[in-house]
Amino acid sequence: MRDLTKDDISDMVPLFRALHQHHVSALPKVFHDDGTDAQFADHLAQLFDDSGAAIGVWHGGQLVGYALFLIQQRPADAFRHPVKRAYLDHLFVAKPKRGAGYATAMISAMEARLAAQGITAWTASHYAFNSDVARTFATVGAHADLVRVAKPIM
Repeated sequence: MRDLTKDDISDMVPLFRALHQHHVSALPKVFHDDGTDAQFADHLAQLFDDSGAAIGVWHGGQLVGYALFLIQQRPADAFRHPVKRAYLDHLFVAKPKRGAGYATAMISAMEARLAAQGITAWTASHYAFNSDVARTFATVGAHADLVRVAKPIM
């Protein structure tokens, strides 16, 4: 396991595409799969530029999983305290390597990196269909703190 940088984007793109395909399959009215590898790479580069950081798992010289998170800072306002936290935007492990503990290991590594920066919390979101990631989040002690509901009207 090691930190990933923009130099690793070409290795990340196939995994990002697989993660995205998971969403396309479950929610085809929301997501499409028309993006090119260059567009996926540009999107990842933008996330790195927007305070993103990533941790990856390598096996046999190949990237098999990654966790990409963004550092979020919100100043105090009239009713909230300031917040500095991480948002776990991507968490993915290639199918043949699932169940080996890589996702929880990447989250632990992310937490250690965040703690070293004085960041004491992280958030994430996932679609209701994704029970695998819900189990992973529960395994590492994450819990629901805000529930979002949706209702299509057409």
